[in-house]
Amino acid sequence: MSKQDFGASIQKSSGWRNWVEVPLVISGALIIFALMGLSVSDALLRSFFNKPVFGANDYAQILLSFAVAASFPLCVIAGRLIAIDTLVLMMPKPVQYWLDWLVTALGAIMLGYVAWRAFFNALEAATFGEATLLLQLPYGPSYYAVAAGCGVSAVLVVLERVLR
Repeated sequence: MSKQDFGASIQKSSGWRNWVEVPLVISGALIIFALMGLSVSDALLRSFFNKPVFGANDYAQILLSFAVAASFPLCVIAGRLIAIDTLVLMMPKPVQYWLDWLVTALGAIMLGYVAWRAFFNALEAATFGEATLLLQLPYGPSYYAVAAGCGVSAVLVVLERVLR
């Protein structure tokens, strides 16, 4: 594929990618900055005034789960999934092609399964009232976020393979 063809394919797919990537990057950045602010303020208040932020660990748990959920699809879009293809590159091109599709299908199935389990764990957490220890923040939204992140990632893995 020439550089012009590659650039054209990126421009074609950049429209839908922006709709997915930009909100995830912005929300992920806001969550990470909130985590940083929480950690710094907790440490400073603890050190200087002996008054830590009440429930900082509970807030950090919930915020971290949302940050991880936002990072799953971003890893897929950036092409930063783990792939060790040393042996695959030594195989004939048709075998490489089919193995690539097989790995894509298995990855999508695994991400879909994690999304499904996280969704049902969210339902169970809501039913049983699972919450953090100190502030009693519900775990349900965290599970829903992970389910959404894995579900979107499963779709993106297949979409990236089809559009390549």
